[in-house]
Amino acid sequence: MSVEAGFVVLPDCDNAAAAARILVADGGRVLAHASGRPWLVGRRLSGTLTTAAVGRTRLALIGHCPLDAGEAERALARTRDAAGLDALARRLPGSAHLVASLDGHVRVQGTLSGTRAVFHADVHGTPVASDRPATLAGLTGAGVDEEALALRLLTPFAPHPLSPRPVWRGVRQVPEDCWLLLAPDGTVRITRWWHPPPAELTLQEGAARMREALSEAVRTRVSAAADGITSSDLSGGMDSGTLTCLAADSHPGTLLTVRAPQLDPGGDDMAFARHLGDRLPGATHLLLDHEQAPTMYADLDRPGGFVLRDGPPAWVRAGAWFADIIHQVATRGSHLHLCGHGGDELFTPSPAYLHTLARSHPLLALRHARGHGALAHWPPHATARALADSRTFPAWLDDSARHLTAPAPPPFRPALGWTPPLRMPGWATPDAVRTVRAHTHRVAAEHPVPLAPDRGTHSTLERVRQAGAAIRYAARLTAAHGIDFAAPYLDDRVIESALAVRPDHRSTPDRYKPLLAEAMRGLAPDELLGRATKGEYGEDAYNGLRRHRATLLSLFEHSALADRGLIDDTAVRATLLGDHPTVRPLNALEPTLACELWLRELPLPHRPPLAATQGAP
Repeated sequence: MSVEAGFVVLPDCDNAAAAARILVADGGRVLAHASGRPWLVGRRLSGTLTTAAVGRTRLALIGHCPLDAGEAERALARTRDAAGLDALARRLPGSAHLVASLDGHVRVQGTLSGTRAVFHADVHGTPVASDRPATLAGLTGAGVDEEALALRLLTPFAPHPLSPRPVWRGVRQVPEDCWLLLAPDGTVRITRWWHPPPAELTLQEGAARMREALSEAVRTRVSAAADGITSSDLSGGMDSGTLTCLAADSHPGTLLTVRAPQLDPGGDDMAFARHLGDRLPGATHLLLDHEQAPTMYADLDRPGGFVLRDGPPAWVRAGAWFADIIHQVATRGSHLHLCGHGGDELFTPSPAYLHTLARSHPLLALRHARGHGALAHWPPHATARALADSRTFPAWLDDSARHLTAPAPPPFRPALGWTPPLRMPGWATPDAVRTVRAHTHRVAAEHPVPLAPDRGTHSTLERVRQAGAAIRYAARLTAAHGIDFAAPYLDDRVIESALAVRPDHRSTPDRYKPLLAEAMRGLAPDELLGRATKGEYGEDAYNGLRRHRATLLSLFEHSALADRGLIDDTAVRATLLGDHPTVRPLNALEPTLACELWLRELPLPHRPPLAATQGAP
């Protein structure tokens, strides 16, 4: 097999030798346990590799982490077992995998957002971990997990604990707030080490902490790439704009900003981007030409540039557009690209925070609910019902399973639940719906624990994980061009800084992203920090659909998903041919399109449909 860029972690036992021989033969770099057995095998690792050793303990930090070897060694000297590394993990800056070998026991963990994730599988009787599911699938000869593929059709996404679930059979993902232990006797244990901090800080207190965390996240990255060009998205929005300002303060002469066209006639992103660009005279500015840049849904008939073996892509309709941006900055010498993803998730919390606020500060919750309701046109009676809902997380999941094929709720309806309303698309087959419904009922019956005790924090962490998975996928694509794709808002310490602020201070109906605005006061222009609008790209989606409708229709003439019994091609084609006053139907198509493109890129033999392999639940 050919091992892709990334790493594999092996337990300290003789049975791991077979997997090690395969990996080493493919050109991997080998780090050893204290016993001398292979411990970590890596190829073209993303970011930097920091290692330390004290006695029989070994530590590797893979990614971006400005921690020197001396500090790592001092932390190891105080560590007696795998759990003893929790203290180090809680203060690590940046975004990196932590891998440790402690006298035969191996700890592996990623980041809270999942920008760096950990997967594991049984390889010929030996537990093996990796940062890439496709690598483990190659080692085990795994086929596609049809149930996992059916879950991927859910809109707007498959929530915790239905995900994270790789689409390779037998490959599992470690939850983002947990670490994996590989014991020398071949056993595996998953331990939750992180919980959200108490949300107790006021806006001013939290802004000071956020300013420090975010400034460090950008500064250390740009400093590490000081010998080359740093590129940064400059959409005109507050998230990318503040990162660009922080990067310019660090190394203005090596900054390349990227502005992409926007078709929305009412959008003001480009005006803000131009104004901010004028304030950065030391930077180089790249404005992509609309007539030359790929449109939405471009290149779907040749998606090799944005589809990986790991799983269905996170960005499909914008896949060619993203690939073009990376090509443009790579040809201009960029080795680090900053993006603002994660900003919306942290600084525009889900309105589900109102559900929690209503139980602790009911009058304040009422004022906030009225403000949000006025902006979003929530009917008062629907708002009252949503605030009064008392279902537990398992009960919510169980009820969601019953409504997978119900009509979508009206657009002006408050979403204050544990998850958004979950729906299977209208083109999903009855077998696919039954599979997802049965699995969701089974999971709910196991009484899963939410990501946080309250709906607001749970929803924020859910959205952060969704963003993290998208960035992880994108970073794999940019690594092929020698570019580190970074999302500083999704660093662990930045996430914690946001969650430590009271939700009613982090989000108010009368102010846009108040925590970010206060944190960046004096570091970014007041006009940007006072912005109250957000760009929309619906017109870009419509334009792309018009241009590439024929290609989209051809994908669903004899689709791979239909061949597996998961979708009805005729229903998909009817959606593609229909007139849509909003982009909601196109958004629902995104997961389906991602799964279809991924299946088409796999050199796999035909497999029987879902119903034949699993039976009707």
